[in-house]
Amino acid sequence: MDASTIGTIVVRGGVTLRASPAREAWIRVVTDQADMVKSEEGTPAHRREMLHGDVNEEIQSLEIAAQCLADFPDAPWEIRLHLARQCWDEVRHARVFLRRLLEMGGRRGEFPVINQEWGVVCMFDSLVGRLAVQNRVFEGGSLDVFKQAAAVCREWGDDATAEVMESIVPDEVQHVRFANQWLARLRVEEPRALLQAISAMSAARAWVAALGVREPHVVPVNAEDRRDAGFDLD
Repeated sequence: MDASTIGTIVVRGGVTLRASPAREAWIRVVTDQADMVKSEEGTPAHRREMLHGDVNEEIQSLEIAAQCLADFPDAPWEIRLHLARQCWDEVRHARVFLRRLLEMGGRRGEFPVINQEWGVVCMFDSLVGRLAVQNRVFEGGSLDVFKQAAAVCREWGDDATAEVMESIVPDEVQHVRFANQWLARLRVEEPRALLQAISAMSAARAWVAALGVREPHVVPVNAEDRRDAGFDLD
């Protein structure tokens, strides 16, 4: 797939991203992190905002996996099967997060959403590049984020949200693991394809830095789940 044939937008730092996927008319889609709402940490509004973002992140993950199935019909059957399973997982995740958001008095469209993961990942014209960035980098990072978010929710006395976060992690481990296993095989079988993965991960990190995406604090590494997902932390 040639990136020049798809809709693109230019955002902060001159970064070119794939245009955002469609959202309902009542949902405000922004392209700059500065336009996102930032509520005071720990407040009810902040917790609804966090869950609202989680719903959209899971929808994005679904859309990325589904787009990979559409764009790379000749990919190995094993990888397509994993991607199909991931689509199913991401739907369940989005529904679980949405249910918890509604329980807390929130609603979809209460806060703006941003689709930068889609915009970054779907600019790559190889499946190995997309899986390296989406599953290894972004979903690998979610292993750290969800574990910390669950711990913080428990500190706030919100065990129900913590349990939602923790229920998602085993699926995320599997999503990261199948990409890591495939990349490990390519290291031996198709070294040139592995170079595509490395190049994509490098480009993605540069784009994310240019987009101004910053964590408000350092997220501790979730070593146990990362090892289960196939990362070598030794």
